[in-house]
Amino acid sequence: MNAVDLIAHEATALPAALQAEVMDFIGYLKTRHPQAPAVAADDAKLAELTAFFAPYRKDFGSFVFDRDEANAR
Repeated sequence: MNAVDLIAHEATALPAALQAEVMDFIGYLKTRHPQAPAVAADDAKLAELTAFFAPYRKDFGSFVFDRDEANAR
């Protein structure tokens, strides 16, 4: 049995009030030791954002800003 199975097995033997206390303790541990979000979720979000902004990608490498022309408008 791994740790998760052992915790689940022990928690099922507890009364409901103590099971709630175990859940509170798990919440406390999560706030005390935060984990980095899953990389797969980050990759999926990055792919979604890249696809969204793809039509707006323009090459402005050869653009020269002319302040006088801009002020004349």
